[in-house]
Amino acid sequence: MKTIAVLTDFSKRSEHAALYALQIATKIKADVLLFNAFLVPAETLDGNHHAWPVEDYDEVEKSTEKKLIALSRQLENELREKSFPGAHLPSISYQCEEGAIANNIAGLEENKNIVLMVLATHGIDDVSAFLMGNNCRQIIDAASTPLLIIPENCALKNFEKFAFATDIVHNDINYISSLTSLAKQFSAEILVANVNQHAPLTKEHESAVNSFKKEIMHKINYSRVYYRNIPNENVKKGLDWLIENVKFDMLVMVHRKGDLSDFFFKSSITKKIADHTYLPLLVYPYPVKFVPGF
Repeated sequence: MKTIAVLTDFSKRSEHAALYALQIATKIKADVLLFNAFLVPAETLDGNHHAWPVEDYDEVEKSTEKKLIALSRQLENELREKSFPGAHLPSISYQCEEGAIANNIAGLEENKNIVLMVLATHGIDDVSAFLMGNNCRQIIDAASTPLLIIPENCALKNFEKFAFATDIVHNDINYISSLTSLAKQFSAEILVANVNQHAPLTKEHESAVNSFKKEIMHKINYSRVYYRNIPNENVKKGLDWLIENVKFDMLVMVHRKGDLSDFFFKSSITKKIADHTYLPLLVYPYPVKFVPGF
């Protein structure tokens, strides 16, 4: 069964992200897995080594499981209240593991049923140890599964338009095909947006754009996909303009680590956008052998 994994820290933000996951799971007929990574205070053995007392580990694990059970019941109740006859009701399960969340992503992804991971943007309160500091960015780097990042202030609503940001240089057809399988469930449009430095387009770029459009036409069996060129010398500013001036419900990007065309040097455009956008951000990893559909 297709599964959406929700990375939760039990904060209000992550509860909101879980509700987003439930909405999508209902549409794509998937189940939901609540996942929490917990930390156990280390006890010093000598100057160089640490250990986790068994009783402390068991206590923290049991406490985490109780919170997961409570959250799953809360979500099940909300799901039943808002569902309508004949709708798919996602099964909600839970799992917890010790350690930093980014270090647990590979183990979580051993579950091949997971087609999407969902998490909330990190906050600044000291209750949320799960996504403090750079954890959100570390998860983006660690994930090899599509990752949906939900800001706490974005409204729950039906998706009507997705904006897929592409640089044309890379072949993103497999990613657009995957996104199409999601968009179809919502009868939503897909805007393929390319931010480039040239206005008007150079002959080389115009040729690449035309080839890209033809490939979409031949390989993507969905009539609600269209292309838009956004001229701007700065990729982030171009994406900022897109967010501020074009109405859509989710921004979609491919996270290419260490790309030489990265205008933000060591910090990728994807992670910069994730830091400030009020819209849900769907991040596809790169490279991957297989891009899952929905």
